[in-house]
Amino acid sequence: MSQDKKDLETVVERYEIASDGEATCKTVQQLAAMGTVTITDLDEIFLIPSPSADPRDPWNLTKWRKIVFITLLSIFSSLGLALVSGFGGLLTWYIPIYAAKGATYADITALMTYPSMFMGVGNLVCMPLALAIGRRSVYLGSLLVLIASAVWAARAKDYNSHLGARMLLGFAAGQSEALVPMMIQEIHFVHERSTFLMVQSAVQTILAALFVISASPIPGAIGPSNWYILGAGLSAVTFLLSIVWVPESRYDRSLAAYGQFSIEEGGEGTGSRATAPMPVRLSERPALDATKYLPRTIWSDMRLIDGPADWKEGWYGLVNTFQIMFFPNVFWAFCLNGLTIGVNIAIGTTYGNIVTKPPYNWSDSSASYVNAGKIVVAFVALPLLGNGSDFVSKWKARRNCGVHEPENRLLLLWIPIIVGVIASVIYGQAAQHPEKYHWFAIVFANAAYYFAFVGSNIAAITYLLDSYPARAGPVLVVITAFRGFVSFGTSYGVAKFIEVAGYDGSFGTYGGLTALFGLLGITVFFFGKRIRKFTGKWATKDHSGHPSMSH
Repeated sequence: MSQDKKDLETVVERYEIASDGEATCKTVQQLAAMGTVTITDLDEIFLIPSPSADPRDPWNLTKWRKIVFITLLSIFSSLGLALVSGFGGLLTWYIPIYAAKGATYADITALMTYPSMFMGVGNLVCMPLALAIGRRSVYLGSLLVLIASAVWAARAKDYNSHLGARMLLGFAAGQSEALVPMMIQEIHFVHERSTFLMVQSAVQTILAALFVISASPIPGAIGPSNWYILGAGLSAVTFLLSIVWVPESRYDRSLAAYGQFSIEEGGEGTGSRATAPMPVRLSERPALDATKYLPRTIWSDMRLIDGPADWKEGWYGLVNTFQIMFFPNVFWAFCLNGLTIGVNIAIGTTYGNIVTKPPYNWSDSSASYVNAGKIVVAFVALPLLGNGSDFVSKWKARRNCGVHEPENRLLLLWIPIIVGVIASVIYGQAAQHPEKYHWFAIVFANAAYYFAFVGSNIAAITYLLDSYPARAGPVLVVITAFRGFVSFGTSYGVAKFIEVAGYDGSFGTYGGLTALFGLLGITVFFFGKRIRKFTGKWATKDHSGHPSMSH
């Protein structure tokens, strides 16, 4: 077995550009690395993972079904995130209420920061459950919890009850950060993954921004509690539609289907050997086989649990989450994401207090309009960071004779990083010296740093999903759950940090940290393949067996 494992880890066939620089390629032997796959032969795209002929294979959903699928998941994620982050627009309503009862400003900002931490807790608990029993049941269950917690928050009579409701709300909303991307990537191929993850992010951004913008005018018209009721009602409609139109996205596949090497049995006396998977061209996609497989029906899509539960899969998903977080590239990714979402929360908890005071003097019912710029972010980020990432990856693969390296997903990361550094500095300066800056500086910085978060999030997720295709579950748990803890650490003490260092000092520090982790990304780009070669042996099973997304 030791020699077989050595072959699996060290030998792979791939293409490289000929020495004369022409488009001709030759097959060479090179060290294998988990995530390095051939996605084109220079003429046509290969489908990675390879689709089956099963009508119930999620990759065989029709285009319009995928659109409905993405739309409903995006609505769920936008409602969850808006109910968590949109509370910044309601702070000016609750500050005098709870302050009169003895709560400090730091206590009140905890209504924003603690739910963000519980989003991470929700991922850590629910993602292994989704690996064990399926994605659909956990998704629908999270919607029910979101509805219940929003109603609880609307009916809360005191600070502690409100905080408890919002922590439960964060627990449910956390699935928008890990479960939703996993379900999206489970119905799309590698060459289109970034585009559709960005589509989901764009729809989520637009809908969440619209709901967050309403966080000030709705309380002004009918009271702050009805903002939660609106969220609960929209979540209930989404739940009813999802029962019919969001099928299970879990589907067992071999490691070879992901373009990786697998172990198969050789002839008598030869033992097992490593074999290269045969890629499926776009034009050779297998036709659906209604004879060998059962057809897809509305009733089959509506099953709460599709297939037997695999509790071992869920357990390995949890265990391997703590293992994979120590991979250097994974550790960098979740720290970068945790920092950027933490700075976004810090901005979200402070902008209302800035724009409603002199010299801006916005009304409490107008404070949430600061988030209008996030709608613009969606339209900019989709073509630049979504389609752009897929375009660059395919362009680099063609230059590399069809071979895709996951590190190419990081080539556009410098754009959101630079924007984030600039936005953080501008926000700090404008907040500290509002008399010197127009209110648009606050609006711009809020939207620009959100762009930095979206960009780093999409780049990190697509890079890690491409790098460790057989560990999508643990990768997404780490990148979302543990970044929730990092973001909590970043934003929890923001009130005290501002009190000590001022807005300019605190957000200048955030800008410096954004630059630092962006620069560390250069190291990941150049040494990422070596990291994957080393860590890949912990990202596959030691022997052939049932396919796994967690071990």
